[in-house]
Amino acid sequence: MIRWGIIGAGTIAHRFAESLAQVEQASLYAVANRTQEKAEAFKAKHQAEIAYSDYQALLDDPKVDFVYIALPHRYHFEWILQAIHAKKAILCEKPLVLTADELKELHAVWTREPIFFMEAMKSRFTPAYEQARKAILAGEIGELQKIETSLRRHMPKEGTTYHYLPVQGGCLLDMGIYNVSLIEDFIKTPLSLEELSATVHENGIETAVEATLANDTITVTIESGFDVFKDAKAIFHGTTGTITIPDFHRPTRFEIKRDDLDVETIDCPYTIDDFYGEITNAMTCYENGLYESPVMPLSDSLRCAEIIDQLKAGIHAL
Repeated sequence: MIRWGIIGAGTIAHRFAESLAQVEQASLYAVANRTQEKAEAFKAKHQAEIAYSDYQALLDDPKVDFVYIALPHRYHFEWILQAIHAKKAILCEKPLVLTADELKELHAVWTREPIFFMEAMKSRFTPAYEQARKAILAGEIGELQKIETSLRRHMPKEGTTYHYLPVQGGCLLDMGIYNVSLIEDFIKTPLSLEELSATVHENGIETAVEATLANDTITVTIESGFDVFKDAKAIFHGTTGTITIPDFHRPTRFEIKRDDLDVETIDCPYTIDDFYGEITNAMTCYENGLYESPVMPLSDSLRCAEIIDQLKAGIHAL
């Protein structure tokens, strides 16, 4: 049995705990939150064994094997670092860190003190994404020429938490990371920023971004924002057809349109829910003595951070 500790007790932590309860060989042992009252409420709801009001106390507990970090973005670096030192396997919510430089610093420490470490990019572990990816890489729509991604939601400042805060806020770190991770999964070579427009809040965080990037063989687009609701989708354009993944950040189906043929819809429901795949993959890797997941290795997380850095630098230069 792998004993989990959860750092943070917000909405995403509750959803994770509900999924974890469905995983064989996993138990929720501990939860930590800044307030003991909230930690105790989380413990009671999800039948954990112990509640802490101190994150370090959870990491110091020898019974914790694996830690899920579900804190606001700015705290990821600090508590990943402490978890590495505590020799706890780590699954950390996206975005893993705020910048590529932060991840490089963590990587240097992790190389000296290796333990399983993965960014919780749950979309990569859903059956719909896995099957669509397999079809694209198998050439079912020919040679890939363009990827379009859009994930935009109406999220005014009122009622949000970290989303509009300086440094850790902005649509790119909160939602655009899904666009970037999808693109990075198919394109491992550098992309040049070709076109960029953005809306920037008075405190400097971006609230809407539209960008086109390209290299010699492919063009990609990224649309992300807090300003308006749009249907989320990723469209892969090949030389002989297209594959569309609706709600690509948590997909349950995809569509193939081959030249001169009708659209074919492939339904791929979740196995349990959209967290289950990433949890079971992380646990399998850990049990097999791996330090990273082949599906979401740290090298992929670094490239994602570099692309977001590239976009943010472009926005600041506008």
